[in-house]
Amino acid sequence: MEMQSHQVAPAAPPPGSASLSLVQRAVAMFVRPTSAWSGLESRSQWWFPVLVIMVISAGLGAALFQRALLPMMSETWEQAVSDGRMTSEQVDRMETFMSGPVGLCMIVGQQAIAWPIILLLSALGVWFGVGFVLGTKFRYRLAFETVAWASLITLPAQLLGAALAWSRETMRGLHTGFGILVPESDPPTKFQTALGFFLDSIGPLSLWYLAVVIIGAAALSGARRKSVAWVLGGLYVAIMIFFSALGAMFNRGG
Repeated sequence: MEMQSHQVAPAAPPPGSASLSLVQRAVAMFVRPTSAWSGLESRSQWWFPVLVIMVISAGLGAALFQRALLPMMSETWEQAVSDGRMTSEQVDRMETFMSGPVGLCMIVGQQAIAWPIILLLSALGVWFGVGFVLGTKFRYRLAFETVAWASLITLPAQLLGAALAWSRETMRGLHTGFGILVPESDPPTKFQTALGFFLDSIGPLSLWYLAVVIIGAAALSGARRKSVAWVLGGLYVAIMIFFSALGAMFNRGG
């Protein structure tokens, strides 16, 4: 009797479980964020968006150093002289130091270092909201993956802000959201500073970033997207109100 062998076809992977390449995932964050998270549950790729953000932020800082950053700092120092808090000799020494290569390295280094710190703190908030408030099994590593990849959505706002800073030759009073609707005096009042910051935080570009964070947190935690939206949206508004008040507190205006 002739023996017949039967080959069993391998089972197809579950839909959406295939991991994306780095470039595919980066593109998906912008064009189809709901399908941009597959594979991150078992494979860490947070380093790629963090590296991209650091390089671009450092590059923009270097490009704007002589054009916008240094003039803004000089204006601040001159105001300090007028207020009696600094002398002209001190300002001259500061301008000489900051206009050299050491000053440029300091500014570029600050731009590069600031983003990882911001992402680490943002991931802590996402992990608290989704993992603790909603009670899902959501590891901090996945929260960091979420905010790291979603941070690519902030690039349009960064580029827009850089273009505005280049054209205005200052970093002061820049708005990439609804804050542009707030009329400002010179110097702006504390209320204008707080309101402008808060309106920027609920502008289209900022809410685009928040939406991608919500989509990612829901996808990687398994929680209902509506529940994640309520929790993270509430935390986001509360944090933005806090930073608005903090910015107004340190504003020298009336």
